[in-house]
Amino acid sequence: MVNTYIRDISEALVQGHAALMVGAGFSKNAKKITATDKRFLDWKELSDLFYASLYGEDGGPGKEYCSSLRLAQEVETISGRPRLDSILKEAAPDLDYAPTELYTRLMDLPWKDVFTTNYDTLLERAADAVTSRRYHVVASQEDLVNSNDVPRIIKLHGSFPSHRPFIITEEDYRTYPVRFAPLVNTVQQSLLENVFCMVGFSCEDPNFLKWIGWIHDNLGKSSFQKIYMISVTPILEAKVKLLFEQNIVVVDLTTIWGDKDVAGRMAAFVDALHKKVKNKEAEDTWFSANKLSKKWQETIAGRISLLQKLNETYPGWIVLPWKMKNRVSYVLFELDRTDVLEKASWQEKVDYMYEYTKFLDIAGRPILSQISEEFWKTLTEMDKYSDKDDVKIQSILLQLLRAFREQAQWEKYEECLGMLQKESLNYEEKQFLFACEWWKALYRFEFENLSANLERWDLSKGDLYWPLIKGSMYAIIGEVSKAENLLMENLISLRKSFMRSEKVEYLSSIEACCVSLINFIRQRNLFSEYVEERTCQSYFSWWDENDKYCLALNSLDKNQPDYEEKMNFDLSITRTTHWGNDHTKLFYAMEYLRFLEQSGHPLRLGNVTNTRGLEGTLTRLVLYYPNWCLMQTIMAQDTKHLDLFYGRVQLSSMTQTEVDKIVDEYVGILDKLIENINQNLSFSAASIYEHVAAVIPQLLARLVYKCSLDMLDAVLGVALKICRSNVKRKFIGMKQLIKGVIHSFTVSEQMERLEKILLFPMETNRVHDYEDPIQEVRVPKQKTKLTEKLYDNVMNKIRHKMGEEDQEQKKYACDRWIALYQIVELREDDKKQLLQILKEDEKNYREVLYFLSPEDKRKNAKEIFDNTISKLEKDAESPALFSGGTQFGEVVSVCSELDQSDIEYQHIFEVLKKYVEKNRKWMSSRDRFEPQNRIRMSFLLFVQVFLKKADDGFTIEERETALSLAKSIESVYSSPALDLFRSDCLEKQDSSISLSALDVKLWLSDKEDIELIKDYYFMLQRSDRPLTSFGNSYGFWDKAFRFVVYKIFGEESNLLEALKLCGSLLQFKIPENEELSLLTSALERLTDTTVISEEEEEQKALYKLRCRILSCQIAHFLFQKECTDEAVLHWKKIGEDPNEFMEIRNIWR
Repeated sequence: MVNTYIRDISEALVQGHAALMVGAGFSKNAKKITATDKRFLDWKELSDLFYASLYGEDGGPGKEYCSSLRLAQEVETISGRPRLDSILKEAAPDLDYAPTELYTRLMDLPWKDVFTTNYDTLLERAADAVTSRRYHVVASQEDLVNSNDVPRIIKLHGSFPSHRPFIITEEDYRTYPVRFAPLVNTVQQSLLENVFCMVGFSCEDPNFLKWIGWIHDNLGKSSFQKIYMISVTPILEAKVKLLFEQNIVVVDLTTIWGDKDVAGRMAAFVDALHKKVKNKEAEDTWFSANKLSKKWQETIAGRISLLQKLNETYPGWIVLPWKMKNRVSYVLFELDRTDVLEKASWQEKVDYMYEYTKFLDIAGRPILSQISEEFWKTLTEMDKYSDKDDVKIQSILLQLLRAFREQAQWEKYEECLGMLQKESLNYEEKQFLFACEWWKALYRFEFENLSANLERWDLSKGDLYWPLIKGSMYAIIGEVSKAENLLMENLISLRKSFMRSEKVEYLSSIEACCVSLINFIRQRNLFSEYVEERTCQSYFSWWDENDKYCLALNSLDKNQPDYEEKMNFDLSITRTTHWGNDHTKLFYAMEYLRFLEQSGHPLRLGNVTNTRGLEGTLTRLVLYYPNWCLMQTIMAQDTKHLDLFYGRVQLSSMTQTEVDKIVDEYVGILDKLIENINQNLSFSAASIYEHVAAVIPQLLARLVYKCSLDMLDAVLGVALKICRSNVKRKFIGMKQLIKGVIHSFTVSEQMERLEKILLFPMETNRVHDYEDPIQEVRVPKQKTKLTEKLYDNVMNKIRHKMGEEDQEQKKYACDRWIALYQIVELREDDKKQLLQILKEDEKNYREVLYFLSPEDKRKNAKEIFDNTISKLEKDAESPALFSGGTQFGEVVSVCSELDQSDIEYQHIFEVLKKYVEKNRKWMSSRDRFEPQNRIRMSFLLFVQVFLKKADDGFTIEERETALSLAKSIESVYSSPALDLFRSDCLEKQDSSISLSALDVKLWLSDKEDIELIKDYYFMLQRSDRPLTSFGNSYGFWDKAFRFVVYKIFGEESNLLEALKLCGSLLQFKIPENEELSLLTSALERLTDTTVISEEEEEQKALYKLRCRILSCQIAHFLFQKECTDEAVLHWKKIGEDPNEFMEIRNIWR
């Protein structure tokens, strides 16, 4: 803690709010300049003089209980004030001594004021030798007037030879607050404003205790700054605690300089202050505007000169502190221009590139791609001009090597590596190269030697920085014990170096990073309570620096248009042109990734993350450094931002060949991972291998929608290998990946690969995101026949699991059996056995039996229907809106099997009415979609149930309830579908409908209303009645078709819903002549308008793709109906383009 206190005092000195209090003990550091045997006495020795003056050597009552102040008072009373003053001058032989260099060094520090209770003039004489500052001596309170413009030496108790009184007696101290009020106020004000450093001061002076007591009593203990008492000898613990209660911190110099004598300790303390003040001033003045020469940027020589000066005087932090960023931004901006290199000589180019890359390394900013290209081009021509062994050229190559790794320019990386003369590199450069090579192996997913290479990395014993990086690398690959041990050893070495090294900024920044990383590692263990603390409390804190980056990256960018027109209050117009762009946040993002790497901090270690700045970094940087950003995403095991890399926007601009190359690389990575992942490693100890296994499958799940058939097979193969391995649970997103692969195959292609698909495990594991892939296989029009050998093998596995006691295993086997029933030709005895098993558990498999057991279809349909109505009734009575709600899918499907005698109409209408009313109340909540969708499904069930019965078969009560239900639905929807249903069904006998009014309503419909029209039309087509029987509205459907065609032609709003409605209408009626021509023209327009552009937002791209798929499906449907219009053939060509998404290609395959 002593180092911390010294740091606090030095920082206060630099900031101009540190005051010094000098006591009698410090006078013993003066040097004798006359042939005298006199010396400076301490309080005890002074009391002995007073006692001898009063009682002689052997007389009197005894010294033990005598107060020094009382003795002085008695001397004055008996012998007079002159005698007392004479004794004081004898005790402090001022003119026989002179200040030493220690005095001068002490006074050379930038104290705000120097207070002293000493009568001697040693401080004043020492101040005369100080050239860096001028002190004003305040020997009496009258001297305080107009004295605060310069630092002062304030003599609180008088001063030799004649500034009396010399404060010493009880009466002097009693009357001091009144007689010397200005001095009291000055001291108290200083205590409030400044850090107080006391040397040679015992803190027992009555006046001093009164001053701090007054502040404590009147303003509170926290109202004044810290007071540091510098002690050159140990002090009893009881006294230390007592002083601490008075806000006085004892700085015991024996704890760090115990091997020195008393004078040596004080000298070492003053030297430490000087060093820290010098370093602190260097930090604060390292980069300031007044150091920049005029027009320095206009010539190559000016640039080189400035950069050289900045590089040579850099204080030494391992990463540039945030507070320095604004200071260097101007220079960095000017340095981006490389035009000055054009006319420079070869040596000037080398000098400039050397100083520039060195400065960028200090600033923590990666070399921009255009600049690295320019430098690389220059260096590749160096054979004509220079020796490759030039140390500057080697330094430039090292910096370019890192730049090419960050830019993922691997060919140039290897070329650059080949140009390096490794044997000529110094120690630091060799370590830099080793680290760069290790990162390259990681970025290229060359996992095999990551650990072995670290074992071979031999670091020098005195190296303090690279062990931090090596420890970080061990942690990244999951070898956390090695990492922590190495970091702790390095921390011990660091702390031994603090007091014997002048590289304070360098060492303190390493310690801050080392401590932070150790605690980062320990956080993985939830039961670890021990937190490592810094001993060198410099202002550089890794977490503070990290927080500043995150805060800046998470703040919104100010998007300024190039041209802005603003109307003012007085109706005048102000026009503004904005020149250039602000790339500050982009640079912050680049610098943040460099900051993390250079400080040895990954974004994630096990289950502990530091990802607050990740989103802001990725969104700004992904276009320029996609590979670098992807690696950070993987190392953070972040899956929320994968669309930035392979969303539909990015994939739309990529060719199938480009996608195949990436897929092939990722398949190889997954293949390697199976061998490298440690299955016994806990989640909290997860390494880079686990992070890759958690992210790559989810990236592949996106890429498979655009890759070739061969690559799909490769992905399916590696997915099978993973799912059958003992580390399958380490791979996250396998369900999504397998689903994407299988959906990318056509039905016939799925059948061709059925044997491989059946090799996947049956077990569904929702925790680890895996489901039997057979569930994703589509049901073919004609069932597939397996070979006898394959059939027996598949069924034997199913029967084996069905025979297990574990009910979950039985369910997995049963689910696969059900899927096979629909896909392959099962033997009759296997069909019967499956149906028997399902009937034994009919409650859970009723919906399945409805589809698989034709003889019980109506019975099962009735039970499904009644069960659903029962759930609806229960849900309608509940006040809560349950997420997900009642599932309507099955009941809508089974209605066609019911007879009207199976349906209690009045009861069903009442239940639906309550259900709609309950959900209508929830429409105002934030989750509007869920209740609205329930009301929509209620309407479809209502329509289907109503159409089961003849129009004249309803009772008056049933019809009134039905009308009331319709009214409730109409309060939510304004779709023409409701008008049509009311006219065609509910009020058929006494209602006519205005088609023109419906046409107007149709054009005012929102997307939900259009969706309802589509659903209503589909329900009518599913019913037993022909469409012509709905005479009131039959003509509406022609209008609806024209509506969707014009909608497709002219507007982007509700395009998706219009295309869906168009597809439904086409299923039952193909338009002729003019209408068909309009439709094909609209489809031709959509070939362009549904293309995804690179500037598109992902959600807009997804919307466009859905519209493109529907357009392609409509064109394909028309093609099947023998329409060979140019637009249809254009869509056919699009569907055959290998660079289209799989959803488009599979429509035509």
